[in-house]
Amino acid sequence: MSRPYDGQTPAEQATFAREELMHLDEESMMDDYNDDETENNQSFLNLLPEDDEAGNDDPAQLFAILEDAINQTAKQTGDTGRALTAVEQQQKRENAEHTWDRVRRWMWAHPQVEQRQAAAFIRGQADATALHLMCKLHNPPDDIIQAIVDSAVDVVSWTDAHGWLPLHHACANGVSPETMKVLVDAYPAGKLQQDNMRRTPLHFYATRNSDSTVIMTTNTELLADDGAAELTDRGGMLPMHYACAYGTDPAVLEVLAQVYPASLTAKENKGRTPMHLAMVNAHRDASPNVIHFLLEYAESRATVNVRDQDGYLPLHLLALGLKGYTADESTKRSNVSACLSMYMDAEPQAAADFLTAIQDLPDWLQDTAVVSKHVRNVLNYKIVQPFPTSILMLDGYFLIVLIVCFAFSTKYYIDFLFEPESNKTDIDIYIVFLFIGASYFLMRELVQVASLVSLGSFSSWWSDAANWLDVGVITMVYYYAICMSMDSPVDRNLFRSGAAFGQGILYVAVIVYLKSTYVDFAVFVGGVLYVVQRLTAFLTAVGVILLAFAQMFYFIYVDGEMCTNRLQPDDLNYDADLDCRFSHCSFEESLLRVYSMMMGEIGDEKRYSAGPTSLVAQILYVGYAFLVVILLSNVLIAIVTDSYEIIQNDRAAIVFWTNRLDFVAEMDAITYGAQRRLGCFRKKKAPMQVEEIPNAPGLVSDDYNDRNGSSDFFRYGWQQVMLLFDANLYEEIDPIESLVYNIFRIACIVFVIPLWLIMGAATAGWLWPPQVREALFCQKGTTTSRSEIERKKLEQLRTIQTDLTSLKSDIVREMTSDRDEMIRMKLEVEGVQAEVLSDLIQVRELITSLLGT
Repeated sequence: MSRPYDGQTPAEQATFAREELMHLDEESMMDDYNDDETENNQSFLNLLPEDDEAGNDDPAQLFAILEDAINQTAKQTGDTGRALTAVEQQQKRENAEHTWDRVRRWMWAHPQVEQRQAAAFIRGQADATALHLMCKLHNPPDDIIQAIVDSAVDVVSWTDAHGWLPLHHACANGVSPETMKVLVDAYPAGKLQQDNMRRTPLHFYATRNSDSTVIMTTNTELLADDGAAELTDRGGMLPMHYACAYGTDPAVLEVLAQVYPASLTAKENKGRTPMHLAMVNAHRDASPNVIHFLLEYAESRATVNVRDQDGYLPLHLLALGLKGYTADESTKRSNVSACLSMYMDAEPQAAADFLTAIQDLPDWLQDTAVVSKHVRNVLNYKIVQPFPTSILMLDGYFLIVLIVCFAFSTKYYIDFLFEPESNKTDIDIYIVFLFIGASYFLMRELVQVASLVSLGSFSSWWSDAANWLDVGVITMVYYYAICMSMDSPVDRNLFRSGAAFGQGILYVAVIVYLKSTYVDFAVFVGGVLYVVQRLTAFLTAVGVILLAFAQMFYFIYVDGEMCTNRLQPDDLNYDADLDCRFSHCSFEESLLRVYSMMMGEIGDEKRYSAGPTSLVAQILYVGYAFLVVILLSNVLIAIVTDSYEIIQNDRAAIVFWTNRLDFVAEMDAITYGAQRRLGCFRKKKAPMQVEEIPNAPGLVSDDYNDRNGSSDFFRYGWQQVMLLFDANLYEEIDPIESLVYNIFRIACIVFVIPLWLIMGAATAGWLWPPQVREALFCQKGTTTSRSEIERKKLEQLRTIQTDLTSLKSDIVREMTSDRDEMIRMKLEVEGVQAEVLSDLIQVRELITSLLGT
């Protein structure tokens, strides 16, 4: 992925187009341009030996020196885009020092303005001049730049084939404030000069993040004071967009925001704000600081709810940018998680596709989202609305109906298969209810699919195992209902086996239903899945061991005395299928026996004491009992216990809220689909803020809670009923009033409350007051475990470590800058010494010439 040197801006490549919303490579900024610049760039090289620079009058020698330095830099950087090691950085600095030493020696040898001007006017590859190449090298000395400017000031305003001034190159590659001032003073209009892609020098400097804060702030202030912060490139991007996309220092963002406040909310050509571009590049080290800066301003904070032309929120771009990206580095994961946490803290509106966007996040990042306070408030609020509550209760009702009717109908039908004279009409009513229940779940799934397709999030349905379980339930119920309603005969044993399997599927559906309702069930199901995922190696090893022992026991007894002595049909242990009295006479029976032994069915060990191979059999038995029954069984218990405790203590909140997210997102999709396709619901607005409701967790309030309808009426009515049971009621009323209130209390306890609750249950929660739904389905939060406390401590330690690392990096940058400054001063002193020495030589030659004459 190239940086802005190849005719396509990096934001256009990496943050504009959805299909290219991958990650910008920080080390590849110069790749494409360097390839273009250095292709066939040997035209001026090797013109003179290095030590012959001072004595050569060819003005092209200066250009050759600079091109040689550019080539050396390109070789060091390479095409991998990797960061340079400390040794390579030191080598790079030494090469730069050597280059500037060669340049100074050439300039000392060519003090005439005409000579320097002739060298400055030479154009090379891509119409670049020597001044362009100087600025292309990192941090060129201001005295050398000043010397070239004094000799050929017009060159400062010359552009290369890309429309770049020397100032563009200086901003792209890093420059000191002194050098920046030399270039700006020589050509002030250059700050507003736009290249072929309409990018100003400020656009390029806004992408830098490796210079010290003081240098970057000074240079940004110098570049932005004449309106450059308000100019857009061909893609409509301001320097603020570049700064947020690439992740620069917050001090630079502060300067850009002060100079042009509207840039915080400005949209580029595809409708994306700086918040969009920062979120799509959340993996960058500087991105958390960028997000934090944007959220500090009320204007840019509001952009968390702004959509681009494709209808995407910044959250959607984060999810899109992470598709196909594996965040193996813990630092990048930490950056992305920090950006997402801050975004959620800004409490974005919970629109119809807000929750589906969270579902599209990778699993490791979805965990960060679901435990945030805002998402929990949204999920709590949405789950207690009448429609989600009714769907949740109807799911439970119909699951009970399916289980009961399936059990009775299959039982009666099996009786009919084995006793055809029995009355088959007894199951007709059960079959009707099976069709009704299956049709309910089928309609739900179809509406959900249609809604997700309209939201562009069908992949979330496809990847959800619970949806496939629903499809299995629907298919199975329809199949058996049709079979039982037809008179065509079916295989009796096959029907019984399938009915048993179908009944198991229904009970699995009940467990999945309960896990989205209460946290304990969610922890249980999550614990089972977590344990199974981590038992792969163990189960493989156990399977191999069981196969080995089953094969060994089989080989010991096959065709032996234990298996050849037949039992008589009237013997108690006679088995017509096996026709033998020992369980290891066939491999299948041997495998079943060793498995049952592992489960605890050891049996009589004396069965291994007969026959010529009894000693070997006993040795195998003892080895099996120790290895499998004692050792592996206890290892299994230890693994299961440890894994389940991890779910229960460390991931209880994540497991529960992830399951609730799936259900609420499904309800949101159905509601959204009904609004768009059927038009039978009033258009709803997304939650805007959080409010505290008495006796309930924080809920998200919005404008569509029908505050003037039944919800308000039921809430007020329940509050009045509960006031009758206020303990402070007797303090200000007389005995007669107290008697009246007691009568009302008894009436409420006996009639009002039970009838209200019964009517609410009969209407799937629609007639319940909101307080009852909140009490039943609002999750106030999970207890903080010791491991979670320890994890928070570790996170704090990591934060401190990150701050220390950042401080160390700042110190190293400052030391590097000071070192460069000292080297520059040293070179200047050496230059002055050389000039003085040259003057003394000339004086001596002049005196010698005068004395000689």
